[in-house]
Amino acid sequence: MSWRDIPTGKGNASRSANEALPLEKKHLSGSASFCNKSNLMCAAEPFDKLPDGDEVTLYRIAGGKRITVEILSFGGIIHRLLAPDKAGNIADVVLGQDSIAIYQHQSLGACAGAVIGRVANRISKACFEIGDNIYKLDANFGGDVIHGSTGIYATKNFTGKPYSNEDSAGVVLSLTDTGEGGFPGKVDVTVTYSLDNYGNFRIHYTALLEMDTPINLTNHVYFNLVGHGTGEVGGHVMQLNADFITPNDARGMTTGEIRNVKGTDFDYTLPKLLQTGFDSEDPLFTQFGGFDMNFCIRGRGMRRGGSIMDPISGRVMEFFTDQPGVQVYTMPNLADNVYGKGGVHYVKLGAVCLETQMYPDCVNISHFPNPFVRAGTKYETDTIYRFSVI
Repeated sequence: MSWRDIPTGKGNASRSANEALPLEKKHLSGSASFCNKSNLMCAAEPFDKLPDGDEVTLYRIAGGKRITVEILSFGGIIHRLLAPDKAGNIADVVLGQDSIAIYQHQSLGACAGAVIGRVANRISKACFEIGDNIYKLDANFGGDVIHGSTGIYATKNFTGKPYSNEDSAGVVLSLTDTGEGGFPGKVDVTVTYSLDNYGNFRIHYTALLEMDTPINLTNHVYFNLVGHGTGEVGGHVMQLNADFITPNDARGMTTGEIRNVKGTDFDYTLPKLLQTGFDSEDPLFTQFGGFDMNFCIRGRGMRRGGSIMDPISGRVMEFFTDQPGVQVYTMPNLADNVYGKGGVHYVKLGAVCLETQMYPDCVNISHFPNPFVRAGTKYETDTIYRFSVI
């Protein structure tokens, strides 16, 4: 593998929150009137305990447009997200579990709703190079790595600090990654979840690095805009500002190709049903039974990546990000006996993830966006999910 120079200064998806703010206000505030600022709040309460007795805290964030989010300190899990439909009825639109024991049981997968790091998505052959050093990771996906190896952040209990001000309310979660799984050096990670007055749910990631290392953080939340546990999401309409994908091989590892979607069932540049993908005979769909694909988002910097919409409820969720890709995943391999919050039955193709991130295996493919960041550099990246109705 040819080595790429590690960028000096910030990582290539990095910039400060202050730099992003004018763009967010320009593109995300819309024309809706402000909510009463006293409605912005974040409250903490006990949720459960881990087997070692460590307490898991739930942070309830209330924002504008009647949006409420519940975050767990364990894994930084997005446990609940309440949003109104066009008739004003509130529903929980993310999948989850009722207890930490069930989350740990991993019936929805180890990543459900959680922060993913140190490196999201795949790493081929469980290794990568930095200069003359070869780093061997703990394989957890056959002979490869997925979503951070054995040090996956989804299984860690973060420290949380709630806050509120006139513009937003949320919680700052902190974690020290000591290099578990084989990654180099220590990384101090913060993930800030917040809601504002406009229906914007923001996830702001930062990391301070002790050694040169790859880093690629995201969240693996499952959305169903009808409401969690209401069946398949084939009736959702998706639109992506993405003209290319990075195809996978039979083991789910990216091939390194960047393929144009024009004329294929992966062309979601105009809105169409997720069911179109579910029914496709394209081998890239049939080998997984649904979506498990990285789409290359047009442009750079903070920009709109796309949206999903449920025509029945009228709920719309747009996403904005500074990342180059979004992994679209629709739970094609979910077991038949999975039950979630409130005992509701979860089914295959019953939710969609929109995981904003670097491309899969970018640590080993030189023409993909560069995930390597220098020691002492502050890594930062933002994703915003904006909720509205039509």
